[in-house]
Amino acid sequence: MLGGISIKGIGAKPATVQHIEVEVKPLSEEDLTAYWQEAGKELGLEELLAAAVPHLGEKQGCIEIDAQTVSFHEEFKPKKIEVMEFLRKKTGMRMLDCKVNQLFVSKDEVIYSPEDKYQAMLEQNPQLAELRKLFPIIDY
Repeated sequence: MLGGISIKGIGAKPATVQHIEVEVKPLSEEDLTAYWQEAGKELGLEELLAAAVPHLGEKQGCIEIDAQTVSFHEEFKPKKIEVMEFLRKKTGMRMLDCKVNQLFVSKDEVIYSPEDKYQAMLEQNPQLAELRKLFPIIDY
């Protein structure tokens, strides 16, 4: 033996690799819902996962989750890997993937000009036009 290296194992046969076949049954909506609820209980995310119900996606091996609120979408992002690993183990589908659909509409900030504000106030109270005629110096 020279410096911790041995040549005794050079002629040995390499170990054979055994493949294990696992039967995977198709995932149904009912099973997915049950696994989703179970994931919430085991991972301590019951409140978060109760806010959305997953359903089978169009592609095989993909589930879709409809996010109704911005808060669910933001809170689910860091937990997605943990939840998906749980679901992959339960279903036996190692390639199971998840897509989150945003059903909420984010409000774009609109900057209104003073004229736009005046027109909106005029629609609510038409007498404002008469007031503006009485006081022309004031900028509305």
